[in-house]
Amino acid sequence: MKRTISVIAILAVIGLVLGGCASPEQRAQKLFDQGKYEEVLKKYADQPVAKQAKDKVAEKMLAEGKYEEILANYADTPSVNEATNKIAEKMVADKRFDDVLKMYPNTPAANMARNALAEQLFADKKMDELVAKYPNTQAGMKARTEMAKVEFDKIMKMKAKKARQAGLEGFLKNPKFAGTESAMKAQEELAKLTKKPEPKKPVKK
Repeated sequence: MKRTISVIAILAVIGLVLGGCASPEQRAQKLFDQGKYEEVLKKYADQPVAKQAKDKVAEKMLAEGKYEEILANYADTPSVNEATNKIAEKMVADKRFDDVLKMYPNTPAANMARNALAEQLFADKKMDELVAKYPNTQAGMKARTEMAKVEFDKIMKMKAKKARQAGLEGFLKNPKFAGTESAMKAQEELAKLTKKPEPKKPVKK
């Protein structure tokens, strides 16, 4: 019996010795494998696995909706993009469109904000401001199309050929009319005006 107790005691001591010999990297990895990510960051922030632990903590915060905290303390993790998008989406929902464009201009929510502001300008009939600020939004394109048609029709009513040609050339140089149906028509009309007549073929006798 005494011998058995002695063996157990010896094994326990060996276990303690071996456990104590584990490197910080190994201890950090063990905590990581156990899902104790915060503890890894607290005790072994200088170990390679700490980066993965930080990513895991950020993922957990993302699931909990702690977006601001991720931006403040975990900006170097993959979760920061999703957190940014979520914050921007919330701002759009709160109709803080200008703030979204100022603070998060490269998020999908920024496109939603631009479209909303553009639609408002269109509804208010502020076409010049709309075209200047948001020319490529759906509302901006609609405004450009309408403005281009008005200008094109005005040019086509000019009776003098030279005046009409100059008007069409100026129309096509204006960037706010680019890509519109009227711009294509203007090119066609200008081509007709500048087309050189074919030389007459000699009449055979």
